[in-house]
Amino acid sequence: MASMLKLLKSASKAIAILAILLGSVAKYAPNLFFKVPEIGFILYAMTGGKPIPPFIVNDPYLPGNTDWLKPKDVIVSVAAKSGTTWMLFCAHQIRVKGNDEKYPYVDVNIATPWPELIQTPGEGWDVVREKMNTTILEDGTKFKDLWDHPDYPFRVFKSHEHAETFEKAGLIGDKSDIKFLAMARNGLDMVASMVPFFGAHSDDFRKIWGNFPPRARESMEEEASARMQEMLPGGVFSPMYFEYINSWWKVRNEKNVLLLHYSDAKKDLPGTVSRLASFYEVELTKDEHATVVEKCGFEYMKKHTDMFTYALPLNPDFKGKKIMTSGSMTRKGIIGDGKVTFSDEEKEVWAKAEVDKLGDEPAKLNWARNGGGEF
Repeated sequence: MASMLKLLKSASKAIAILAILLGSVAKYAPNLFFKVPEIGFILYAMTGGKPIPPFIVNDPYLPGNTDWLKPKDVIVSVAAKSGTTWMLFCAHQIRVKGNDEKYPYVDVNIATPWPELIQTPGEGWDVVREKMNTTILEDGTKFKDLWDHPDYPFRVFKSHEHAETFEKAGLIGDKSDIKFLAMARNGLDMVASMVPFFGAHSDDFRKIWGNFPPRARESMEEEASARMQEMLPGGVFSPMYFEYINSWWKVRNEKNVLLLHYSDAKKDLPGTVSRLASFYEVELTKDEHATVVEKCGFEYMKKHTDMFTYALPLNPDFKGKKIMTSGSMTRKGIIGDGKVTFSDEEKEVWAKAEVDKLGDEPAKLNWARNGGGEF
């Protein structure tokens, strides 16, 4: 009995020491958790780490932080899994009028970077900003020359932020000279696109962030159900859809905002390219327009899929590696995938959520589901 009590006492001390150690790491160096294999992100999250995902911050667009932006800059703030990479590539093609030989699109995160993406745990926007302007790529090219080339009529940046973030910084409205492209898609299609997304991240990227995002389940049905629950109101990813649409719908008529629907863009790519070019104030000849339309098409992008797997040019330990696996960002791109991915019961639950969160305006609800209409 005495030996048992002694053992319990020793165990209690060990647990107390471990708790103190974890608490100290969480307070003073939380990013050390990411170095723990397989469970690093779990430890980070359990001890109060920033919300999912841990590598995204909105600091570049906080009030007082936007002096790095220039007039005519384009921020492609498309909803997650709703055509962001597609619209980034189209914006680049329009600004170079389809001339890839002179202005190569090396990688989506090089030509059209994502300022909110922390590429090395522990760094912040101040470091990212400096590196964006000073980094030299492996081939000796200045990183800045590929995203801030003096010939470009505008620069292009990726985001997934809601309109409120930019409004608070005074970037949306008549007084702003920054342009915003927002786009959403049918909610079920978006969730369906999210199903394989986590599993498509490379192990090299997961290693940086303590095994985040988690690997996909063996059962795609279980993975689909999990994504559905996470995307429904109250779920961890709900803001990516419902709040996103409500946010950008409110500012759809602002002069420096263009709100598109994925379905409309897919159904009429030539017309979409024309709308985008007009919004970006770029005149395309008939031949240039045809070239841009071809290159913005799914078949062209699929043939050049490795341009869309996201390098981390600001992380010197990630050279030659990518965030996403080959082909994962040009997987299907179809309309209606959600109808065949989810059960009838899940589709009914989603439809009710749409009415609850978007039904205050019938036009908004119909647009979210089907697209249609110009603003």
